[in-house]
Amino acid sequence: MVRPDIALTLASPEDWIFMLKPISRKTNKAMLTKLLAGIGGLLAAAISLGYSLYEKRQAEIIPQVAIATPVDAGRWKVSLSAGVIGGEMPNGSHIAPGKQVVAIDMVLENLSAESSNIYRDLIRLQNIPNAPKPQFYLMRDKDILWDMQPMMPEAVKAVWQVPADLTLPKELKVKVEGEKFKPRDNLYAAPGWFSAGSVAQVTLPLAPAPAPIPAAEAKP
Repeated sequence: MVRPDIALTLASPEDWIFMLKPISRKTNKAMLTKLLAGIGGLLAAAISLGYSLYEKRQAEIIPQVAIATPVDAGRWKVSLSAGVIGGEMPNGSHIAPGKQVVAIDMVLENLSAESSNIYRDLIRLQNIPNAPKPQFYLMRDKDILWDMQPMMPEAVKAVWQVPADLTLPKELKVKVEGEKFKPRDNLYAAPGWFSAGSVAQVTLPLAPAPAPIPAAEAKP
């Protein structure tokens, strides 16, 4: 009986090729599997990146709407009609020392099925830095706006108090923020209104406050 080591030594080149063929096939198959897996992973990553960039780009494209055009923002419908620099609050009260008033006139309507006062995040000033959340006033009685009933549009004024030394732009760039109703949210497992991002942008000329009427010209 020939020892295995001697048999291998005596094997011809043709015998070596014959013996190595199965090993070669297995190695090639493993390499091909790894290569295909790598290509698949890169392709999936590329598709994911492309989709993310597309979604980001779509989110950045905010429709520009004309002044006084109604905007459906989900829970609310709003049309912005004018921007003004005010000398006092709509209810006649004085503004805080060191402050000036920026206000926007609008028509606001609650499109939901129940009364709500969740409207302070509805509009955002883009070109006034660090603007606080506005206070809303109901124009028919010049009082602070509280709950709005469904399907009852009202003339409203949104008011921001900003530093008196802040240089104000000639135009206000305003974003309208949308909300979307979900019957069941994945995170909270409950129905509710959730942010849907910016849905419109409006540019409003910012007019100075009307000059006060001199006392001599005022009617008795």
